[in-house]
Amino acid sequence: MKCETVSEEYISNCMIEAIKAKIHNSSVKIYFCKPRITENGNFQMCHFMWSDGKHSYDFSDSDNDGKRWYKTLLFKGSIRKFDKDFAKEYSNYRNRKKGGSRA
Repeated sequence: MKCETVSEEYISNCMIEAIKAKIHNSSVKIYFCKPRITENGNFQMCHFMWSDGKHSYDFSDSDNDGKRWYKTLLFKGSIRKFDKDFAKEYSNYRNRKKGGSRA
């Protein structure tokens, strides 16, 4: 996963930043990632990403230390920029059902 940090750190969250991007550009597509337990047993809260058709973005903390759920409401982080289809691919990965195929 290649990404570039494109903002200074500030207090916000991924949902707020995705909504702000949509307000500023109505063609932005927002992607939702369900909460999950990772392969190493850590819990990940839900996550929002967005795409402007040229790049994908998210708002993430720099330490990524598995915060308690209430500490994900507002936290210090920055906006990251990814390749065009990363938000779609990552949300598909996070939202897939375990143990079976989709028909």
